[in-house]
Amino acid sequence: MVFLFCCGLSCGGAMKKVIGLACSLVLAASAMVASAEVFNHVDLDKDRRSVEYSGPINKTISAIKERKWLGQTKDMNGGVVFTPYVNPQFGKNNTESGGAIMVTATFYLYDEPVKEALMVARQSEIPGFVEFYGYDSRELQMHIRVIDDETFQSFTSDKQYRSPEELNTYKIVKDFNKGSYKSELKSALDDGTVF
Repeated sequence: MVFLFCCGLSCGGAMKKVIGLACSLVLAASAMVASAEVFNHVDLDKDRRSVEYSGPINKTISAIKERKWLGQTKDMNGGVVFTPYVNPQFGKNNTESGGAIMVTATFYLYDEPVKEALMVARQSEIPGFVEFYGYDSRELQMHIRVIDDETFQSFTSDKQYRSPEELNTYKIVKDFNKGSYKSELKSALDDGTVF
């Protein structure tokens, strides 16, 4: 690049502009690469309990609870609502869920609830995130970090930390989008096609 820049000094004005533009593009690209977020992974006890990390967990739950969160990817028309769950076993150390802080997550497709899951909260192996996993199915995961009052980001697995493009963003909405199938059904009812 130094060679091109030096050659540009002896060339005409047009060549200097082309070289200047090329240099600024290279600098801009390298700045973007440098600012790409890198996530880490730490090994934690696989049987860790949420009560041990209650501070960040309760802070996250307080920020996300009882609000409608809509995924922001172009092809996503799904959302989620988290509701705190009062764990009747909490504090009973002789039970599996005795040290578990829990939420109920209701997942939506458009404005229709499609799945409800009881989820256990614990410290994620991705630093800065809180993990929520399905009480009945550990494969159901959301590793969440709160960005601000209206935004959180989530990985669906603790393995995705290597792929920042897999990070999903959710924002608060007043209402979820309505599915087009509802209007089609309503018009069919109105014109007597469906009765």
